[in-house]
Amino acid sequence: MNNELEHRRIFSERLSLLIKYKGITSADLARAIDASPALITKYTSAKASPSYENFIKIADYFNVSMDYLRGKSDSLDGDPKGSDKIDHWMDLFESIDLNEVQEEKIIKYLKLLIGKLG
Repeated sequence: MNNELEHRRIFSERLSLLIKYKGITSADLARAIDASPALITKYTSAKASPSYENFIKIADYFNVSMDYLRGKSDSLDGDPKGSDKIDHWMDLFESIDLNEVQEEKIIKYLKLLIGKLG
């Protein structure tokens, strides 16, 4: 697979997961980083790569490392020793047939758990 396409795919998967985890819409993110909702949709569908400026804005908005967004680290904060292995959770979600309500309950529980552990 083309390396650029692979990077887009990884970015789009991670961005989609962050949007879902934060409980926002693509339009919410677009407003927050001063971009169009159509552009965010292109990012989440791997049809476009963000500009460097938007890449930084997205990382800052979600408080994650740029290395995480580009697939160089599985740790949200870029620290390999404290890796959250978010891809493992993403694979787990995709392997279980959950409806939207069940998925929202799991995400809510994970947020609560992270808050208690953090």
